[in-house]
Amino acid sequence: MHCPGQSAARLPLLLTCVVLPGCWAVTGPSAVRGFVGGSLSVTCTYQRGDEEMPKFWCIQGSVFTCGTDIALTSEGSPVMQRGRVTIKDFRAQGVFTVTIEDLVVEDAGAYRCGVRTGKFKRDKSADVRVIVSPAPWLGPKPTVPPNPPHPPAAGTDPPPGNPGPFRYFPALAGLQVLALLAMSGAVLWVSLRCA
Repeated sequence: MHCPGQSAARLPLLLTCVVLPGCWAVTGPSAVRGFVGGSLSVTCTYQRGDEEMPKFWCIQGSVFTCGTDIALTSEGSPVMQRGRVTIKDFRAQGVFTVTIEDLVVEDAGAYRCGVRTGKFKRDKSADVRVIVSPAPWLGPKPTVPPNPPHPPAAGTDPPPGNPGPFRYFPALAGLQVLALLAMSGAVLWVSLRCA
């Protein structure tokens, strides 16, 4: 028996890659994280044959385009620095690395790393989300107050406050069991229907 749901789920992805040449031609991490004041590096890979083409790092524009180019190599210059951003093309390995120094919160956002293919062709690129977190605390550890509060005397109500991190554990565990049962039932149903 033919199971139409299986091939129908893959159809949009396959059609997109047929219509848009160069699908998966450049790959990179979907997200990278760095800390304010630190640096981060993004490594993107590209197909053989694109070694001499310019590599770029840009702010995402609309579908498959750049809003603003930040760094761009050239055929004669595989390394380029612009402000706090450096892009290095390691042509023999088919990868290029973008490094952002002295991160600020405003560096967070949606970017693209890619290969510039020409004026009238769609660039080969991968989307990368940059996450910038506050710098981790490296100062002294907080001190314990000299007089900690005493536990309540017998027969009195406990002080109001946070009941602890395990307050919701039984409900979450129950939800996880229900989700597992639902997924198992769905897999069983599909396998029996398509058998």
